[in-house]
Amino acid sequence: MSVPEDLDLVFDFEKPSDADNAAALADAENYIRALNHGITRQDPSDPAYQYYSAGDAARYANTQIKEYVKGGWTLTGKDRYYRAETSAAGDSKSVKLVRVAFCEDASKVYGKEVKSGKVLRTEESPDDFLQFSLVMAAAKGSPVWRAQQVTVKEKATECQE
Repeated sequence: MSVPEDLDLVFDFEKPSDADNAAALADAENYIRALNHGITRQDPSDPAYQYYSAGDAARYANTQIKEYVKGGWTLTGKDRYYRAETSAAGDSKSVKLVRVAFCEDASKVYGKEVKSGKVLRTEESPDDFLQFSLVMAAAKGSPVWRAQQVTVKEKATECQE
């Protein structure tokens, strides 16, 4: 799943030593890539985010993509994700859960008008720093982790460097 060349998604994550945590983090990255894929493709029904999410996380992605489509915008620039943390979030007989949290520095990613190609540059502000918290789930025996829940904290002071 690719995004246009003018959008650089940077994941500055250290790989956890625990195999489940590492796999959950890798697919959390894929969820973010899929969300951006849907935005740049201008497709609220994009199968990429649907593959890597379910429930609330799928609704969040769909809503975000629809907002960009409605506004006539896509994304351009450098979008950086960092300070990832993972922790067990419980298991059942059939499902494993891992909580994944990370920061986003969106100070160098901008909206771009789809029709004109005009880049909508903004000054860096506290609004550019977000903290994501995702609950990732995998059916036991499945290599795919899907985002089930997503919480996004805006103006995340703990993410400002």
